Amino acid sequence: MDAKEKVFNELRKHNVRITKQRRAIIDVLEGRHLTIQEIHSELKKLGYHNLGTVYNNIDFLIEHKIITQIFINGKKHYDLTIDERSHTADSHIHVTCKVNNNIIEINDSQIFDDIKNQPIFKNFDIKKLQIVVEGHCVHYDTELCKRDDACFIKELHKQNGF
Repeated sequence: MDAKEKVFNELRKHNVRITKQRRAIIDVLEGRHLTIQEIHSELKKLGYHNLGTVYNNIDFLIEHKIITQIFINGKKHYDLTIDERSHTADSHIHVTCKVNNNIIEINDSQIFDDIKNQPIFKNFDIKKLQIVVEGHCVHYDTELCKRDDACFIKELHKQNGF
């Protein structure tokens, strides 16, 4: 049984329904970071047209830690957190290029541990830690950076298997 089905079965035990539209949102988000408009656009292709229902389902999925909301390049994006090896809903690092909007996730428990072990947090139990790193390549060139094959973030993703 995959991670999604495990989560769905757990929700069903608590009489929570996984509707067709909720499954469609999960499928649309798999491997992607999308805004609500992008999610709605993808869902319309699948026959789901009601934007209000999309918002309600997004809220439900966030509440149940199936997806998480992150702010990247000044916009809200949504990210699937189940069946994802690099993060959970509460432990998240995203690196994004401000030129071409490429986004990758990295999983480095040492970064989280370093932050949690700072003296300022000695008597504080951190439950959620999300980090967004925004920037652009040091060789920044408008045309060059728009090509995925020249993007530092894409290369970092390949090199480290994130």
